[in-house]
Amino acid sequence: MWTSLIFVVSTLVGGLCDIVTIEQTQEVDYQYAHHVRMDNDGKFILYWSYNEDKIFMKMRAETNGWVGIGISPNGGMNGADMAIGWVTSDGEAKLLDTHGEENEPVADKISDLHLQGGTQEDGWTSIKFWRKLNTCDTEEDREINGDTLRMIWAYGKYDVAKSGIKHGDYHSKNRGVKSLVVLSNGGIVTQAPDPDATYKTFELLNHKFNKTHAKTYYNCKMFEMPKLSKKHHIVKVEHVITPGSEPYLHHIILFSCSRKLVTKSLLEDHHCFSYSTFHDYGACVAILVAWAVGGSDMILPEHAGFPIGDEDSPNFVLMETHYDNPHGETFTDSSGFRITYTDKLREYDADVILVGHQISELQIIPPQQNVYTSYGVCPHECMDWGMEERSVDEINIFGSILHSHTIGKSMELKHIRNGVELPPISRDDHYDFNYQELRQNIPEIKFKLGDSLKMICHYDSSKRTNFTQGGLATTMEMCLAFVLYYPKIEVSKCESRPAKPNVFEHFGADVEYGRGIFDIKKHTVTKDGNSWSMDAYLNQIQWTKEDAQEISQKDGEGELDFFCYGRNSSKFIPKMRAEKITVPYVKEEKCGSGRASSQIITRSAYISSLLLPLLISLF
Repeated sequence: MWTSLIFVVSTLVGGLCDIVTIEQTQEVDYQYAHHVRMDNDGKFILYWSYNEDKIFMKMRAETNGWVGIGISPNGGMNGADMAIGWVTSDGEAKLLDTHGEENEPVADKISDLHLQGGTQEDGWTSIKFWRKLNTCDTEEDREINGDTLRMIWAYGKYDVAKSGIKHGDYHSKNRGVKSLVVLSNGGIVTQAPDPDATYKTFELLNHKFNKTHAKTYYNCKMFEMPKLSKKHHIVKVEHVITPGSEPYLHHIILFSCSRKLVTKSLLEDHHCFSYSTFHDYGACVAILVAWAVGGSDMILPEHAGFPIGDEDSPNFVLMETHYDNPHGETFTDSSGFRITYTDKLREYDADVILVGHQISELQIIPPQQNVYTSYGVCPHECMDWGMEERSVDEINIFGSILHSHTIGKSMELKHIRNGVELPPISRDDHYDFNYQELRQNIPEIKFKLGDSLKMICHYDSSKRTNFTQGGLATTMEMCLAFVLYYPKIEVSKCESRPAKPNVFEHFGADVEYGRGIFDIKKHTVTKDGNSWSMDAYLNQIQWTKEDAQEISQKDGEGELDFFCYGRNSSKFIPKMRAEKITVPYVKEEKCGSGRASSQIITRSAYISSLLLPLLISLF
């Protein structure tokens, strides 16, 4: 179990904070491992814990009436699996198991919810219950798995009567939808901190940054790390977001600078890819921590921490902030990270590896495709090199963040050993660009010498009329995973790309490459004596589904160039094919032809008359 840290600042000296543990507010319930505010005002809080086959939940809302939570396929009531509860004037808790059909409420034939109690105190109503993660009821329930779930919530002022919700007891502000990774992480981890450890914090922040004219801008700022006399471990990383900056922040990444610096331009704002004016950008390549839109704070497992203050740790770090501002609006930002560390060392040094398709304008996604697949491979040759450099024969993967942009549909990080596909490191069949959460691996995954990784990204470009290229803007695409692991090895990035863009060979065209970072217009395409800029050529292609499938298959099965970036050296492997999967992974089917059911609820006239007005108003 990962350990949570709850702190209050007591002193501030030179940017470092001494911190002490405190009792948290009424928002915390230590019976549950996770909790999250479903609304911006904190008037609806969801708590949960889970084991191998059950999830235990508590709904808590600022009301003396009913509360409701549901799992929806798309954020609406149709097809949602919902729980509605309230506490009567006699103090008795009530709970209903429901689902939506064609935007109308229907009582479940079989209830899979198990009421554990409810209270009503100081204007707050709480309902506790549990259910199986997979009830095997495919008609009326939704499985709770590692995907991003669209959770719908609502509450009202009054108890539910036979006639339903009282007139005027529903307002739009008392309902909403929130994406949530329930099983892998999500929300805030609510376990108490180590009472024997002493913690300190420091902050790395932008300072009133206000470059507003660019639709996409990557700002880089270099910091000096705290000067420490001995080794410490980072145990928690919080993202600090300036109020009002939320719509413009896409991600923040902290890189360690392990190579020799030229200028050490500390605390200055630079465009990240201006190599001619920002000479130290290329010296900072190893990722230390990362946050992306919608993600929560990073809490490391109690047996591992990011090392600082020793010979192998950076003296300087580079913070990259990606601003997404398509309308050129005015804002001022001072966002960044608050980092908590301790001198009580954990057992292992943790680190991050970036895995996937190298960010490149030559990652081409055709338009008007319901599904198009891109691949990024981390071969065992790269990982073996990195592990052998540190005399390590296996690492333990404890988490990951999946990352693509706005047409990302689903993503999976595969784990391959000697051609056998093992259970995935991470998978999300309902990826949400606005909710890029750190996903825990519990239990942790053993990755051994000889193993490889394969990143698979499925895109939905059906609403686009022009091709999509890989690149930095959110309108472009990426296919990446940030993998958290221990013990620390040499590799910091493990990426691939097709040795040649298969799209041009497929259509019988030739390419002459120009110079320019991510600028596809610099490349020239020739065919039958005619020439175009690469973007103009790609946009005039009449793509078919068969064209897209064939090009995607060639990208996945053809020759790849592999890039293995280390902290002090790198390794390049050209024109090699990825390891073939000879034995695909098949998920164990836990439901047979029947279903594991619990107590049957009679669909009485009372339930029917109750649910219809209740749920139409609810969601």
